[in-house]
Amino acid sequence: MFRKFYPVIFLFLIAGQTFGQGVKLGVFFDPTITWLRSDVKDITRDKARLGFDFGMSADYYFSRNYAFATGISLFNMGGTLKYANGIEAFRTKDGNRKLDPGATVKYKIQYIKIPVALKFKTHMIGRMVYSANLGFDPMVRVAARANFGDEKNVTVNKETKLFNLGWHFSTGAQYSLGGEAALFGGLSFMNTFVDIAKPAHGKITSNNLIFRIGIVF
Repeated sequence: MFRKFYPVIFLFLIAGQTFGQGVKLGVFFDPTITWLRSDVKDITRDKARLGFDFGMSADYYFSRNYAFATGISLFNMGGTLKYANGIEAFRTKDGNRKLDPGATVKYKIQYIKIPVALKFKTHMIGRMVYSANLGFDPMVRVAARANFGDEKNVTVNKETKLFNLGWHFSTGAQYSLGGEAALFGGLSFMNTFVDIAKPAHGKITSNNLIFRIGIVF
């Protein structure tokens, strides 16, 4: 799975060498809270899911306080939905199955995420720099699994779409460790607006609360 990251990571490193001081690279591990929602009345949110997002960030500064922010990460999200009327044919890797009325499905979906955003930061205040970030999050599904009662991690790629798109707003602060290195922490809200699942589920989208923990260098 991680081999999919190699070409993009290589490009980020080459860009860092090419643009020098104009580029700030970082690595991060972000705990997340995700919940799903549907526009169909009989499909309701049941539980949120704890997940994580980890990868590499790259900020390309075109002025002292403004940057084009991107990166690549493996984003794990999901949540539990309750199907009041059930589903006649829920497609899985092992064939279709029927969901009885009132059944719940816990989704666990992995995406490769490549954000495209603008970043705004303050001048250094003591050892701190504060920032805000606003942009879009194109995503490609890597895997989709679900729990049905006692059945765990059933592959459900056929019930989810390959591509997704969200938007995010984040705030953060970084603490200088001396030189170019700094610890970074922040909070983001990301909302997807492209349907995650196939039409039988109505339009399913997600809300995501993301806590950033990382280091920039």
